[in-house]
Amino acid sequence: MKLFGKTLSYWRELYGGMMIGIIVTIIIFILKPNISNWTDFIKEFPTIGMCAFGFLLTFLSIILQGGSDAILWMKSRKILFKRFISYNKRIVIISFYLSICSYIFGFLNFELLKNMFDLTDCSFILMHQFLISLFGGFTTWFVIDTICFINIFYLLIKED
Repeated sequence: MKLFGKTLSYWRELYGGMMIGIIVTIIIFILKPNISNWTDFIKEFPTIGMCAFGFLLTFLSIILQGGSDAILWMKSRKILFKRFISYNKRIVIISFYLSICSYIFGFLNFELLKNMFDLTDCSFILMHQFLISLFGGFTTWFVIDTICFINIFYLLIKED
């Protein structure tokens, strides 16, 4: 079955992680998360995000600069290699942004912001819920795209 001239697999691969991330964002927001339950996870995420960021950039540079027969064979599979590069780029960008956001959310004094902007308790709680929901959605998007990246890598190295 095709949608706008592309297969459903194409659309799932291109937007699947983002759509699941949006759904998770909405679900988390509806469940009314408490910041105290998420603080430890948010503070620990930069380690995960920066490790993924560094690993994927190193991995990409090795593949792009490599000249071995295996790497040349991988590069000869143009469409699959292009998908591999685009997923690598997307995951690196998402992991970088998530790491920066987790530093900010993890160490930001929200009480100071509440007093500084004279926020009501209701708007303050909604701000917490919104930020936590966004973080959870982006983390889900990161995980789903990482899984797809690994699948594409294994398809790329698989010999026909």
